[in-house]
Amino acid sequence: MDIKFESIDIEVNFFHCLEFRRDSYFCSFGTYTGYEDSIVGYEKRMRKRIDESNWYYFHIWCGSEIIGQLEFRTFSDLPETGYVHLIYIVSKYRGLGVAKLAQSFIINTLITNNCKNAMLSVSRTNKRAIKHYKRFGWKYLKPNPKHEAMDFYVSQLSI
Repeated sequence: MDIKFESIDIEVNFFHCLEFRRDSYFCSFGTYTGYEDSIVGYEKRMRKRIDESNWYYFHIWCGSEIIGQLEFRTFSDLPETGYVHLIYIVSKYRGLGVAKLAQSFIINTLITNNCKNAMLSVSRTNKRAIKHYKRFGWKYLKPNPKHEAMDFYVSQLSI
């Protein structure tokens, strides 16, 4: 499988970002209720951040097909800790090792930017994601006070 991580071309592929965010929302919460509110301002924020050196937006490609999306940054509320906003793989590529490659890509990028840890927030009902994160060493940190159905997890980074 020829997997590549390429910066998102908003002008050409933003519709994929919306599709992936929508499916990710459903995977997290089991409903689309609330999705529309969750993406208010999304394109504007992405356009503002995409050229900033501490924000990363990538599409995951397999050949000529976009099969996923990554969104992360090199800072968070914790010192030396990057924050992962999205690891998304389309359903037909889940379970094939793409998420492992994506996580390695994120880790390498964060380490290159002097991060020692990574943090993310995951829905308690997204059992598949929680299983993946735990398998790859992510540890429960605390409930997310901004989203009552979500928890923070943290990972100590190493290559």
